[in-house]
Amino acid sequence: FTAWTIEEAEWLGITGRGALSPFGARFLQEIDSLQIDSSLPPPIDHILVQADNTAIAPGPLTIDLSRRLSNFADIESRGNATVYRFTESSIRRGLDHGHTGDEIKAFLHEVSRTPIPQPLEYLIADIARRHGQLRVGMAQSFIRCEDETTILAITKDKRLENLRLRKIAPQVLVSEVEGSELIEDLRNAGYLPSLENQSGVVVTAPRQLRSKSRARLPRSIAESPSPSDAVISAAIKAMRAGDRVSGSKTSLAEIPRTSANETLAILRQVVADQSSVMIGYADTNGSVTQKIIDPVQIAMGNLLARDHGSEELATFKIARITGVAPVE
Repeated sequence: FTAWTIEEAEWLGITGRGALSPFGARFLQEIDSLQIDSSLPPPIDHILVQADNTAIAPGPLTIDLSRRLSNFADIESRGNATVYRFTESSIRRGLDHGHTGDEIKAFLHEVSRTPIPQPLEYLIADIARRHGQLRVGMAQSFIRCEDETTILAITKDKRLENLRLRKIAPQVLVSEVEGSELIEDLRNAGYLPSLENQSGVVVTAPRQLRSKSRARLPRSIAESPSPSDAVISAAIKAMRAGDRVSGSKTSLAEIPRTSANETLAILRQVVADQSSVMIGYADTNGSVTQKIIDPVQIAMGNLLARDHGSEELATFKIARITGVAPVE
């Protein structure tokens, strides 16, 4: 309304190029003596809702009523009496603006001098019931896996909090980061994702051709830059992990046997602390091997953990774990 008033004031010569004109200044000084208000119809605060899903405003509406009514009704004709029509699109517009179906009906009951016809109430209720059943959102990439346990483990993995993963189905996660970054972070956390195209087909890396003879590397004259702290830290972590793996191949006497309750209690604490642990694990033949693992989740008698030896996620049956010991 402000923009329309400014534009009309310039048409009437009250303003010019954004400034008050001499005529406009005189007009404002003598506006009370002109008695314009008495010549204009007073604004009204009610409408007349009709049986054909229309509403008649028998005069100029108040600014507040006109603004609220235009949220969910379209102007069909203007004149001494303005005709508004309620349609599916106009009511949906009101719902998009944040009104509920009950709020729209309550507003019409409040401002209408005539009863609200049942067909209009049914129309509002039906559109409100269907509104919002389809949701549209934004996502840069997604993860899908038939194993819901793996999906749950990914959502609980604190190393992947920066991916801002959101679960939209039991087997589907979406993220706000690019697919390349998502794959890299998943692999760094010990998972083995594969990339698929828009048709759901797994994309394989192109085969790299090897030359018959090894090319000589160019001799660098400039001094090589010192490795960063992050590179040094990653190298130390990798060497320590290798030492722990090699140390796990010692005698079985180093891992004391623990009861089922003790094993479960220790594993739950390790999952909460996100630390590494050494276990003795019996295979189907009864042979016991030692493994260093990073437990991720306990569910239905199974332990999901990252095996330091294979650098992959693996599932261990808790009943086959013969003992648990901290990693020194």
